[in-house]
Amino acid sequence: MIGMPVLAQVGTSSLYTTGSSGSSTGFLVVIGAIIVILIVVAVVKNGGGAGAGASFNKGAFRKAARAAGLPEEEVRSLEEYGKALELSNPEFVFRNPQKLNSFFQDAYKQIDKISDSEADAEERKAMLFSARERLTHASAQGGAVRSTRQLGRGAPLTFIAPGEESYPSVILAVEPSGLAVEPVSDSYGEALRFKRGTKLNCFFYAKGHEGYQFATRVVGWEKIGGKDAMVLAHSESVSALPARRHARREMRAPCTYYRVAVTAGKAGKASRGPQRNKAKVENIPYPGTIVDISAGGLGIQCANPLLAGEFVKITFSAGGGAQAAFAKVIRMNKAKNIGGVMHVQFVKISRQGLNAILSFVYGYTD
Repeated sequence: MIGMPVLAQVGTSSLYTTGSSGSSTGFLVVIGAIIVILIVVAVVKNGGGAGAGASFNKGAFRKAARAAGLPEEEVRSLEEYGKALELSNPEFVFRNPQKLNSFFQDAYKQIDKISDSEADAEERKAMLFSARERLTHASAQGGAVRSTRQLGRGAPLTFIAPGEESYPSVILAVEPSGLAVEPVSDSYGEALRFKRGTKLNCFFYAKGHEGYQFATRVVGWEKIGGKDAMVLAHSESVSALPARRHARREMRAPCTYYRVAVTAGKAGKASRGPQRNKAKVENIPYPGTIVDISAGGLGIQCANPLLAGEFVKITFSAGGGAQAAFAKVIRMNKAKNIGGVMHVQFVKISRQGLNAILSFVYGYTD
C-alpha cells in the first residue's frame, strides 16, 4: 500500500515509454526476419551448383571427384570447369546423375571458349569424355531393373528369335498381361507374326546406358491404336548384362562400308622387326544402317554382312560432319531370309571422330 502513490505518479510516463520501446523493438525484429529470409532464399537458390555468387571450393571439388573414382589427371582437368562454372556443391553434383550430366554438358560448351587451338580443344574434349565414360561405367555396375513391369512406353527393345535372328522393336504399352511391342518385318518388309508360345530372348538398355536381358514368350496379339501389337509375357528375372566399357546410343543412320583385305606382310632381310600385315580397301561399297553407336564401335544392319574376324572401312555421319573409321567385325546376328546386324569394333579412328561420336552419344550436340 505504501508504494501505490509512487506507482500512480509514474504510471502515465512509464506506460508511454514502454509502448514506444515495444514498437521500436517489434519493427527491428520484423526487419531482421526479412533479412534472414532473404539470406536463406539466396543460399537455397545457389545450393545446387553453378550460379551467380556461388562459391567454388577447390578442396571440396577434388574430394568429391576422387570419391567418384576419377584419377588425378581427370580431377585436375574437371577442376578448371568447376571453377569457371562456380560449382558450389560438388558432392551433391557427383552423386546426382542429372546434375552431373548438366555439369559435363556445360563443361563441354566451355571448351571452345577457353581452348587455344582446335588441337587443344580436341585434347580437352578427349579428357572430358574419358572422365564421363569412367563415371558412366562405374554407375552401370549392378542393375536397378528387376522386372519388365518397370519398363516404359517408347523404350527400344531387341529380341532374338529361334534361329538367332535379331529384331529391334519398341514397347508400345506395359500392361498387366504383358509387354505390347511393335511388330517386326523381315528383310523384304513382310510383317512377321510369331506364334503364341514362341520363346524369345530380349535385351534393352536403360537411360543410364545400363544393359539388361530377360527370357520371355509370345502370349498373343492385340490391337493398339488400330494396329497389331505383339504381346510378350512379363519377366521378374531381368538380369544386368556385363557392364559395357562405353556408353552407347541407338540410332538409325545410313552408312557405307568396304571390305578390307588383310594379308600377312614379310619382313625384309635388313629388317629384324616384327612382320607387318598389309591392308587393302576393296573398291566395292556396301550400304548399311547404323542401329547403335558408341566409342567402341557400331551395330550395322545390312544385307551383306561380313563374318566375324573380317575388317571393314566405314564412312558415316554422327555428331556433325562425315566420319571414317576402320573396324573389325566382332560378331554377326543373322536376320531371317537375308542379311543381319554386324557388330564392329573400331581399330582406327581419329580423336576428332571419337569426340564427335561421344558428343552424340551423350546428347551434348543435340
